[in-house]
Amino acid sequence: LRVEVPPVAYTDLDLPDTGDSSATVADRVARARDAQTARFADHPGIRVNADAEGQVLENIASPDAEGRDLLVKVAERFGLSARGYHRVLRVARTIADLDGEATVRKPHVAEAVSYRLSVQAGR
Repeated sequence: LRVEVPPVAYTDLDLPDTGDSSATVADRVARARDAQTARFADHPGIRVNADAEGQVLENIASPDAEGRDLLVKVAERFGLSARGYHRVLRVARTIADLDGEATVRKPHVAEAVSYRLSVQAGR
């Protein structure tokens, strides 16, 4: 996963912090990793979503109907390859895990797509 982070302006350094604390984020990541460990307990060689391929990926990352519709529209409009499509699915599954959600939903797909398109735009 690649996310472009622009430099912080000096004037923004004194603004109040509005994000989650490091401890909160670390806890969320630990819970997501625990969910992935449990999910792949019966799949030797797969430890995290990034390792999932093919039918396993389809089984664990298949989004709800709205998420699927969005992903298909984006794939058609921006010409996502099969590899790009599957990368979006993996990232969407991970975002859902970070949100503590069992189902990949449209907002998870939308966020994953936004990362994918920002990477493509930066090429």
